[in-house]
Amino acid sequence: MFSTGQDRDFRILAYGGSVRDTLSGRVSARKESEEVYEIVFRPVQESDSGVVRCELANTEAQVRLEQTINVLVPPSITFITPDIQVRAGDPVTLECQAQGNPPPLLMWIRQGQEYPTSYSGLYTIESVSRDDRGLYKCVAEQQTGQKLTAENFVNIFVDFDPTVICDQVIVEQVPNINADAEITCLAEAYPMSVLKWEFSQGNTNVRRAISSGAKYRIDTNIASDSIDSRYGSRLIIKNVEPRDFGKYTLIVMDESKRQASAWTELRPSSYIRPFNRAISFFHLSTYVLIFFCLIMNAAFH
Repeated sequence: MFSTGQDRDFRILAYGGSVRDTLSGRVSARKESEEVYEIVFRPVQESDSGVVRCELANTEAQVRLEQTINVLVPPSITFITPDIQVRAGDPVTLECQAQGNPPPLLMWIRQGQEYPTSYSGLYTIESVSRDDRGLYKCVAEQQTGQKLTAENFVNIFVDFDPTVICDQVIVEQVPNINADAEITCLAEAYPMSVLKWEFSQGNTNVRRAISSGAKYRIDTNIASDSIDSRYGSRLIIKNVEPRDFGKYTLIVMDESKRQASAWTELRPSSYIRPFNRAISFFHLSTYVLIFFCLIMNAAFH
């Protein structure tokens, strides 16, 4: 008789060297020789793990043997938290479940990081910030002579108020010398709905929209360290003229109609004129000296 740890009995009856089994389906028994009897699992399943007992008996004696079957099953992830969107400041918990034999070790690794942030099926952030947004990977790892792994992913999207920061508050340029001025700002909003530049002069609150063309060039690209919410925008004012001086404002808005803005003022340069006068004086002094030398040379001849 064969039996396993799953409370199933399999009987093999031997009569004069022949074998008759009562097994069926994917489990069968056979006699290999006068001394060897086998039970075959085809295909083997995880549920077959357990203790198999073999009993052989005749009129003279009875023999019993127990053998442990440990079926190795590669890891697989059975559940992971779906993509989640949370408000900045709220707590969030990611959950991952896996199966395999032996049971795999679970860990969480954030995209772009080399080492796990958690060695557990649960990963909790008590107060989410915009810096926590991104892709997180759950890894189920099994050490069975060779490393076997399974993985799945979840995205954390963080809802936060938009922000805009410009590199400089004031930019200076000399007008009418065929020179450009450049203004750069960094904007964050998720999801980004509006990103635009506007121009105003004086103390008025009236601003007009500007776009790329003969006068302006606007380059807006997602920042290299961003998921999908941080944008760098560069405004170039071509061939600066006096009428270009004023405030340039970058405005962003998310899908919830929340907006933020920041401005940079373009002013005429205040230090180039003395430099030009100094050069002009140097040139004038040189011309006077040359003229004086020519006169003295003529007098001696």
